[in-house]
Amino acid sequence: MDYILKNLHYIVTHVPIALLVFSFIFDLIALIAKKREWHSAGMLCLVVGALGAIASVLTGPSPWRNPLVVPHEFYAKLTMFLSIVLAIVRVGLLIWKKKELGRNPIYLVGSLAAVILVGYTGHIGGQMVHKPVPAKTAVPAASPGATPAASTAPAK
Repeated sequence: MDYILKNLHYIVTHVPIALLVFSFIFDLIALIAKKREWHSAGMLCLVVGALGAIASVLTGPSPWRNPLVVPHEFYAKLTMFLSIVLAIVRVGLLIWKKKELGRNPIYLVGSLAAVILVGYTGHIGGQMVHKPVPAKTAVPAASPGATPAASTAPAK
């Protein structure tokens, strides 16, 4: 259980990545194939993806500092905000106006923006995880003015 709690961000972070992308893809398929049920799948993916984005932001970043934490956190919050707005507007219009927003070009541009943002955020997160940080730039998150932490990078 301790392992899951320590790695929760890495577990939940893939939910918004997958579902925001598939929300956009399902809406495009619905538009091209003129199949209304694909819009329902797109909306469901959007809502669950937005909830996943909230969980991902709340569980990250990890406690160590990396120069990429700041832009990663910024783009993660931007992705979360955009996906929440898209989900609220889409569900709200469906409930109150009985209007499906999935085929609206402005909505699709916003959805594509969410896909691009989640992709870029994931790219920065991947760099943080898979590229070691030089010892001079790694600083513990708890104390911004602390001395540099030891890097896990192999000596060259």
